[in-house]
Amino acid sequence: MADAALNRAERAELERLRAQTAPGRGKRAARWAGSVALLVLAAIVLVLASVTVFARNEILNTDRFAATMAPLYKDEEVRAAIAVRVNGAVNKALDTEKLVAEAIDAVQTKGGPDVLDRLAVPLASGIDSFIDKQVTAVVYSDQFTELWREATLRAHTSLVALLNGDSGGALELKGQDLVLDLGPLVERVKNRMVEAGFGLAERIPAVSVNFTIAQSEAFPKLRVAASLLDAASWILPIAGLALLAAGIAVAPNRRRGLLIGALCLAVGMLLLSAGLTIGRGAFLAGLGDGVQSQQAAVNVYDTLTRFLKGAAETITVLAVIVALACWVTGPGRAPTALRRLGGGGRNAIARGLAGAGVTFGRFGTGVHRNRRAIEIALVVAGLLWLVLWRHPGVSGVVTVAIVVAVLVLIVELIGRAAVEAGSGTDAPAPYSV
Repeated sequence: MADAALNRAERAELERLRAQTAPGRGKRAARWAGSVALLVLAAIVLVLASVTVFARNEILNTDRFAATMAPLYKDEEVRAAIAVRVNGAVNKALDTEKLVAEAIDAVQTKGGPDVLDRLAVPLASGIDSFIDKQVTAVVYSDQFTELWREATLRAHTSLVALLNGDSGGALELKGQDLVLDLGPLVERVKNRMVEAGFGLAERIPAVSVNFTIAQSEAFPKLRVAASLLDAASWILPIAGLALLAAGIAVAPNRRRGLLIGALCLAVGMLLLSAGLTIGRGAFLAGLGDGVQSQQAAVNVYDTLTRFLKGAAETITVLAVIVALACWVTGPGRAPTALRRLGGGGRNAIARGLAGAGVTFGRFGTGVHRNRRAIEIALVVAGLLWLVLWRHPGVSGVVTVAIVVAVLVLIVELIGRAAVEAGSGTDAPAPYSV
C-alpha cells in the first residue's frame, strides 16, 4: 500500500536503498557473530591461563611455594596430624614394649622379683606419654615454624627434581600419593628426648617418615605434563589477550564488544571458582586410608588453592567493574539518565566552586580541554597499578577503582569550574562517550 503511493522514481530509489542496507545488516550480524565467538574463546583461554600460571608458580617458583605452604604451620588440624605421624614413627623406632621387656628381663636375671612383670604395661605407658609430650612440645614450639619452612623448601627442591625424573628428595611420588619426608622432625624429637635425660632415645635410627599431603590418579602423569607447563604459562595469557583484543576490534560497536568480553571473562572466572569448590568436595571424597586426617588434608587443599581462588575472584570483580563502566557510558535510557544525573551534580558543585572564587585559572582551562586524555591516562595508570600489585585481591581492585573514579571526578570538577567561571574558551562538552 505504501509502495503504491510512490511514483516510479521514488520506488526505484527505495529499492536501491533497500539493496544497499540489506547486505550491510548481514555483514554487521556476521561481525557480531565472529566477535562473540572470539570473546567467548578468549574467556576460556584466559581461565586456562590462570590455572596454568598458578600451577607453574607453585611448581617452579620457590618463593611462591613457600608462601603458599607457610600458613599450614599454624593450622591446628595439620599440626595434630603431623604430631600423630611423628609420634607413631618414634614409637615404632623405639619399640617401647620390647624396650621395657628387655629392661625387666635384665633386672630379673640379676635376682629381681617376678612382680616386676606387672610393671611392664605401666612403664611402657609412661614412656609413651613421655614421647607424646616431647613430640607435642616440638610440634607446638616456635622452632616448628623454621622446621616447617625447611621441610617445605626441601620439598620444593625435591619436587623440581621429581619432575625431572630424579628421586631421593624430601617430596616424592609413591604411586598416587604425594608424600613429604618428616625425618628431620623425628630427629629433632629424638634430640629433645636425649636432652631431657632419656638416653635410650639414642637408639632411634635415622628414619624416613612419609606424611601424605595429597592423593590423585593424575600424580603419576605429572612428569609428562611438566614439560608443557612452562611454555603454556606464557603462551596462553598472550593468546587469551590477543583473542580478547581481536574480538573487541571485530565488533561493530567496540564499547559493546568490550562489555561482552568483560561479562564472558567474569562468567568464566565464576565457573573456575565453582570448579574449585566442587573440586574440594571431590578431593575430600577421594581421600584414601593413607591420609592421616581428612580435615587436615582439606585444609591443605584450601591453602594450596587460595591464590588461584583469590585470582579468580579478583579478575571477576575487575571484569564486572569494566562491564559496568561500559554500560554506564552506553546509549541506553538508564545509563543516559544516570550520566545526566551525575552531570547535573558535577555542574552544581562546579558552580559552587566558581561562585566561591575557586576557578583554577588557566590550569582549569587546560584540564577542561584535555580532560578525556587525562581521564584515559588515569585509567591506564590504575590498570598498571593492578598489574604491579602482586596480589591485589578483591579489596585491592575495588580500592583502585574508587581511587581512579575519585580522580576522574576531580578532573571533571576542575575543568567544569573553569568553564563556569568563564575562564574556559571551549563550550562544555557533552557528558557522554
